[in-house]
Amino acid sequence: MFSAIRRLLCLVTLMSAVLPVIAHAQSADARRAKADELLAVHKWRTTLALGNRYLKQQSLMAVRSELARLGREGNLGKAWRPGNAQWDAAEASMAAPLLETVQREWTSLEWLPPEWAEMTSRSFTDAEMDALVTHFRTEVGAKQARIIEQSVAFHVGGALTMSGKLIQDFPGTAEEQRTLTYVYAEEEKAMRFSVASNDNAEGQQFALSDLGAKYQKTLMIKMTGILNARMDAVAATLPVQARAAAGAADPMIKAFRAANPG
Repeated sequence: MFSAIRRLLCLVTLMSAVLPVIAHAQSADARRAKADELLAVHKWRTTLALGNRYLKQQSLMAVRSELARLGREGNLGKAWRPGNAQWDAAEASMAAPLLETVQREWTSLEWLPPEWAEMTSRSFTDAEMDALVTHFRTEVGAKQARIIEQSVAFHVGGALTMSGKLIQDFPGTAEEQRTLTYVYAEEEKAMRFSVASNDNAEGQQFALSDLGAKYQKTLMIKMTGILNARMDAVAATLPVQARAAAGAADPMIKAFRAANPG
């Protein structure tokens, strides 16, 4: 009998320790699900296009610097430069793995959910998260999400241009620049809606609410920081990757030497 009582007391003690852990895990899972649902509202198209433009520039800068080093060390002469067929082929071959990194580590946004979940967890209550998800599911809410995204893109772009990181008309980035211009114009058009009070009471109510203002300010400050930090982190890896990819230029250098024996 006493043995049974001891076993029962042990079970009660174990359950009292385990149940709060289970409850906490369930709460964390529910919170993450809300964060994922809120993140799904946003597309970040203009910001992604900005990053693609900048990181293409940084990829090409890293590759061209490496090719110039190979030219100096190999005494390839002044003809070894952009515009030469062998240089251009070497550049394309070396840049390919760098651009794959940009796609994986930036454009895919696969890296964002954990950072978003942490940011929203620190910034919004469960009730606020529920209200935000509900609002952004509406037609006007979806348009306001685009407005917030463009506000974030404006600050992200401002950080790139004011710091001198984004070089205007950088050779080799024309396609990314055209995409950026197109995406911005398309997104700007998609976010327009009536501002008449009788047509858009819901939108005005959210925009003027404490939660609406808090959400926009939080994203403009914190998401701008997250996005710019991610671009910087990806950009910082590119010179090392360019050096690692230098072997891809060997066939082009050999062909260049054959075509330029002097």
